[in-house]
Order: sequence, then C-alpha cells, then structure tokens
Amino acid sequence: MRTIGKPNIHKIVNCVTLFIALFMMTVSTASASDRFPRPEFQTGYEIPQSDVGTARDVIFYYIDVAVLFAALCAAAYLVLKKRSRKGVIGLMLFSIGYFGFLKQGCVCSLGAVQNIAAGLAGNFTISITVFLIFALPLIFALFFGRVFCSGVCPLGAVQDIVAIKPKRVPSRISAVLGFIPHIYLGAAILFAATGGGFLICKFDPFVGIFRLSAPFGVMIWGAGLLILGIFIARPYCRYLCPYGVILGWASTITKYRIKICPDKCVSCRLCENTCPVDAILPSTTEPVKEQRGLAVKRFKFYCMMLPVWVIVLAICGWFLAEPISSFHPDMKLLRIIELEVSGAVRTKSFEAEALRVDENVIAVLRNNADKTNRKFKLGMLILGAYLGLVIGAYLIRQSTYKKRKTYDANPVTCVNCALCYGYCPKN
Repeated sequence: MRTIGKPNIHKIVNCVTLFIALFMMTVSTASASDRFPRPEFQTGYEIPQSDVGTARDVIFYYIDVAVLFAALCAAAYLVLKKRSRKGVIGLMLFSIGYFGFLKQGCVCSLGAVQNIAAGLAGNFTISITVFLIFALPLIFALFFGRVFCSGVCPLGAVQDIVAIKPKRVPSRISAVLGFIPHIYLGAAILFAATGGGFLICKFDPFVGIFRLSAPFGVMIWGAGLLILGIFIARPYCRYLCPYGVILGWASTITKYRIKICPDKCVSCRLCENTCPVDAILPSTTEPVKEQRGLAVKRFKFYCMMLPVWVIVLAICGWFLAEPISSFHPDMKLLRIIELEVSGAVRTKSFEAEALRVDENVIAVLRNNADKTNRKFKLGMLILGAYLGLVIGAYLIRQSTYKKRKTYDANPVTCVNCALCYGYCPKN
C-alpha cells in the first residue's frame, strides 16, 4: 500500500514566490477609488449600491493577498500533513471572520474570474492584487488539490458549518446538476468580457450575510441555500460555483492529493458513507459483469458522438445568443429609448433624460447594440462548443473502467474538508 508522500513545502513556496515576483515586474497596480466626484442629483434619484463593495487603500489589498497565501499554506498543512478536521474547522471560522465579514466578500477569488475576463477583453487594467487573489488558489490546487475549498473560501465554510444532516443526492441527479457550474462560468465570463456586469457578484448568495445588508431577494436567496445546506452539503459549491470548475481542472494533475487510508484499506466503506459531497471513489476489485465487447462498443460510440455534441450545442448557442444578449445593459437601454421615441411609453425614463436623446444618440446606441450582439454570437458559439465537449467527455469517462484497490477521493469534486479522516479505522 502506497501512502501519501511528504510535500516539499520549501520548493513549492519558492516557486510560487518567483512566479509572483515575475508577474509584479510586468503588471502595475490600479486603485479602486472613484476617479471623479459623484454628481449630485436634485430629482430625488438615489445612487444604487455597488455589487463589489467600497474601495479601500491599496495596502489593504496586499495584506489580503498575504493572508490568503498564509491561509492556503495552513490549509495544505492541516489537510495533507496534520490530517486534522478540527484544524480545518478552526481555519473555516477564521476565513468567515476575515474574508467574509471583515472584507465583506470582496474582492474574492470567485469574483476575480470576472475581473480577469474583463481585463483580457480590454475593459480595464487588471491589478496585481486581483490577479493574485484569482491565481493563488489555482497554483495551490496544482500541487495540493482544492485546499482553497477546505477552509479558506468563506462561502464554502459557511455551508460546511450548517451541514448538520447531509443526505446523499442520487448520482444521476447530481451528474445533471454538475453541468450548471460550467454554464454559470461561461455566462459570467461572457457578460464580464462584453461589459454586461459581474453576474457572480450580483447573485452571490452570501453577500447579504457578510455585509449585513442586501436587497431582499438576495437575502432570501442566501437564506434558502443555507437551509438547503442543512440537508444537502455545500449546494453552492457542488452545483453552482463557477470557480470550482477551474479548481477542478487544476486538481486533476495534483501530486499531493488526499489519501484517506494511510495503511491497508479494509473496505469498510465508512469514508464513502461519510463524505458530504459524494467525492469518494470506491474500490473496483470485483470482476466486471458486463461483456468486454459491449463496453468497447459503447466507448467507441461515445467517442464518435463527441464532435456531434460539440457541433450541435455550438449551433444552439449561436441561435440563443440574441435572446440572451437582451439582458445586456446596452441592449436594455436601446430597447427603452426606442419604446419612448416610438411613443409606446409616454413617461420619459431617467436614461433618456440623462442622454438627451436625438438621432445621433440612437445611432450610437444601435451601433453599440450591434457590436454587443456580434460578441454574444461568438461567445455563445464557443460556450455551446465547450458544453458539448464537457458532456461528451463525461460520457466517455463514465464508459471507462478503472481498477482501484482502495477507496480514493476524486480530486475534481473533493473539497478537502478532512471529514473522512476521523471515520477511517486505519487513520
């Protein structure tokens, strides 16, 4: 029985430090403060609350990066070396206090996905701190798995604490729901890259908890997920979190992953029954009952169907681009202005008053809407092809048979909560 190797922390930390230093030489920092004073309206108009919180001094963002790096190191140590569930719970409480209530959930690694997408699209400059908040959990996932999810992410920590009586979700239902994060990730990147807003921040279920204030709908959304989390462990992490998709990609090649049983596995199935997120892969020592010929035919069929899935869903994405782009602010603004100009709406909106609408303004709005529509067609085409690739790859993976002598944790779905350690008789 092979046991987990001891991670060489010094070499990994040196590599991460070198990576950070090289990136700091090429990227300049950007302040999040207001560039111009906000206008004073005399019409009773109230400036809406921002989805991304208030600006802070740049030094505090560097402190956040340092704390994030230290928390990730602590998580890797507690999960892989110390193998301590109590230590992970302590880290969860710290993360809820610091990354949740103190930082008010902003800027978080989940939301930074949108900053990176908007920056690559040329909408604004990516600051070094935002990039590091996005990249550090991924770098650690390459070496240690999803230790960010174990006790560093405040969203996962809140859900883990309320999971009092988690029930097992049927595998087929869980598999279908598992495609939602891929759709959410693609939509968030598409809207951020086209200037349509930050969907992840807008629909963050726990922002109302961390900021102690939020719109009523957001509060209901977060409370509903917490109540659901009592019976289904980490529902947001498993079936919604877009950043978890990227962490899962990085975790597939990690070397120092969770090993439930450090000694000879006795196949007691305690870890499988205990895992709250159904991430335990059972042993496959029993002989295969299905004929090999049928299994090979099914595998070949799924391989041939892979390009079909990609093409069909890419076409579906192309045709869905126009209705989905109607939720973009540019498209909404054009629709409002056109209704008012045509006389369908008698009262003028605030947008029309501010723009002083004439033919030139409408021409500019239509030009912007056409550009947005073209971007959405390309983006939805790529998103559809990606979803087809995900579905096809899942079917191919399900048709393969891998031998495992012991119970093992699936690195893609395992959140490194360390709950299984305490139930293993050989731990």
